[in-house]
Amino acid sequence: MSLQRLRAGTTTAVLAAFLVVSSTFLAGCGQLSSTGTATAGTCPTQESGVTAKSIKIGLVYPDSGPSGIVSTFSGTRSGVEARIALQNAHGGVNGRTIDLVWRDDQANAPMFSAVAHDLVDTQKIFGLIAQSIVVSDSAAWLSVQNVPVTGAATTADWTRYPNFFDFGNLFNPGAVSTFGDYVQAQGGTKALIVADPTFEVFQNLDAKIAPSLRNAGIAVIGTVSYTGTSPAHIAEQLKSSGANALVAAVPTSAVLDIYAAAKRLGVKLRVVLGSSIDNSLVAQRGPEMAGLSFLSSFSPTTSPAMVAYSSVMHTYAPQLANPYDELALDGYVAADEMIEGLQRAGACPTRDAFIKSLRQVGAFTGNGLIAPVNLSQPKAPTICVEFLKVDRAGGGLTPVPPPATVDQNGFWCGHTIQ
Repeated sequence: MSLQRLRAGTTTAVLAAFLVVSSTFLAGCGQLSSTGTATAGTCPTQESGVTAKSIKIGLVYPDSGPSGIVSTFSGTRSGVEARIALQNAHGGVNGRTIDLVWRDDQANAPMFSAVAHDLVDTQKIFGLIAQSIVVSDSAAWLSVQNVPVTGAATTADWTRYPNFFDFGNLFNPGAVSTFGDYVQAQGGTKALIVADPTFEVFQNLDAKIAPSLRNAGIAVIGTVSYTGTSPAHIAEQLKSSGANALVAAVPTSAVLDIYAAAKRLGVKLRVVLGSSIDNSLVAQRGPEMAGLSFLSSFSPTTSPAMVAYSSVMHTYAPQLANPYDELALDGYVAADEMIEGLQRAGACPTRDAFIKSLRQVGAFTGNGLIAPVNLSQPKAPTICVEFLKVDRAGGGLTPVPPPATVDQNGFWCGHTIQ
């Protein structure tokens, strides 16, 4: 079933579905519990951001900056706000509503540092949701301040500090077989890797791709830097090398440009795998992207968890045209992880209690939206992902079912490579 079909339906149908689904969603979701009667005034210690009736959480993401990054992150705040709105609608956490304050880092490391200092030092937030690709330079400082941080990991730094909580870090040391398993299953035998050295997120992923491909018996002809190289030049390399697979750790727009240039030269590619998906491009240029594959960390769109998520998004973030936007989902799960930590911190939450208790969670799933992540082993490499492919008509993204040998609830799950 396509994403477009899942989005179809009238407002009345969506609201009706929400009433049915949310009852199940809430019943099985411990994070929505609002038990606890202690107030800040009766707690033995006064923690930053905590009052008798509210708890302040910060959000940082790129709302402006490079166009490709901004468009990719455009759904982030909607996902975060929807999850928090759902929680607040059911009493908040331990009787406190969540007060969200957000800032724009412009995909710029010094700006991230500036707004993080504002949120921590001036706004006095309790914790931070960091949906950003430029966290690394500020990670040590946030650790010294003992600020709980949740978000989608974009570098290995996320697992170097005890106060940082991701939900599966693709950039942890150690390669996994999963990428190679997929490329092989799609018929790839000879691959060219394209990477963007501008951002560490793409550098780190690039380092994991080659060993994964080689593990699957796929010949890697080399890695090309996208910066300073035209799509036409990369297409020429694809043609001259005889590669039938392209694996790209670059923004979605770059993948599309290279693919278009390769088609113009008559290059026959069995698989093109991108590291991230910009859903706005699928909506605008879907037919040009037909057949392209992309990584995803989320459960299939037809799963009960995703149906419940969609209903929540339609209710609390109706402005978002595509609730299945990857970064909207990332934001939603990052907020869910923050809420779980707050809940576990108890009626008198402290940052220490948050960090200690959340680190003990052995199977965080974002209410079923992601494969189980053992938060007690943050340095373990992520072995499970989903692969999405743009359908033949270019109308949307559909999950590629994994073979039975690696299937775990719709996820492709490989193994670590020694």
